[in-house]
Amino acid sequence: MPALVTHRLFGEESIDRLPAGVISSEEERIAFLLANQGPDPFFFRVRSLHMSQAMELARRMHRSRMSKQFGALRDGVSHLPKADAGLGRAFVLGLLSHYVLDRNAHPFVYWQQRGIMDADPSLEGAGGRVHAVIESDLDVLMLQLKRDGATVDEFPPVSELVTTDRVNKVAGALTSFVASSVYGLDVAVAEYGGAVADMQLCYRAIEPAGSPSSRLLGAIEGAVADYSLLTSLAHRVTRERPAAAGNMGNKPWEHPFTQEVSHESFPEIFDRALDDYATTAARFIETNDMAQVTGHVNYSGRLLGEDEEFDREED
Repeated sequence: MPALVTHRLFGEESIDRLPAGVISSEEERIAFLLANQGPDPFFFRVRSLHMSQAMELARRMHRSRMSKQFGALRDGVSHLPKADAGLGRAFVLGLLSHYVLDRNAHPFVYWQQRGIMDADPSLEGAGGRVHAVIESDLDVLMLQLKRDGATVDEFPPVSELVTTDRVNKVAGALTSFVASSVYGLDVAVAEYGGAVADMQLCYRAIEPAGSPSSRLLGAIEGAVADYSLLTSLAHRVTRERPAAAGNMGNKPWEHPFTQEVSHESFPEIFDRALDDYATTAARFIETNDMAQVTGHVNYSGRLLGEDEEFDREED
């Protein structure tokens, strides 16, 4: 990630960086904005006998084979029925938007995560939870900045997950093609729509942070694990700005993979990623060379080898 709300907000602005006429209908806009959640819905796919394959697809899309992934998506659009090609193209450009924000923002999140975990040894093994809490706070921050101080009470995260049956079908066809042709996974077309529905269900149950249903789910999950990841995803209802999470004081931080030092705040990273998307989307539209699009950098911001393989979890 970043999390659900930040990706939606990014998509609402990145769509305007596309050439005029590329998104030509309301349903194409819906497809683009939904695709700004990237492969993340597959992480929520629990009501399926094939949940492990769906979750593995999300992991692999984030970690490896970036150029092959987007090459397959581009190729997949060309094989759609003519009536669905525009919708498919909008969805793929939305996935590209998710990827571009991730590759710019994830190093900042990993830097914070490592700092927090180094400062508190009791958090060893809780990297996923720490990561989720940071991203939840960034959602709160960006919602305040982009929607006039709003909270998740006014804009519930589940309301950002809008889709249609046709979008689900086209998106499912494209992600199923990527799963089989790039990663050798068997993920049926229907799994994408099911994953979005499961993601909607999850956010209805856990929001807002501290609600009775959120506490109940956290207690159940905590009984079988050391911590509750679900409650880490929930958002606080607050008008207090999470300034530390957003580095609003512009303190120095270090890119965990390149060791480059930056003073950027998260909103500044967000704006930089918008500029990056304008350039990257133009390349995607104009060229078949996906290495020019991805630079062999994965969703975490890690430069891969030319074979683009990276099969272990990010730090």
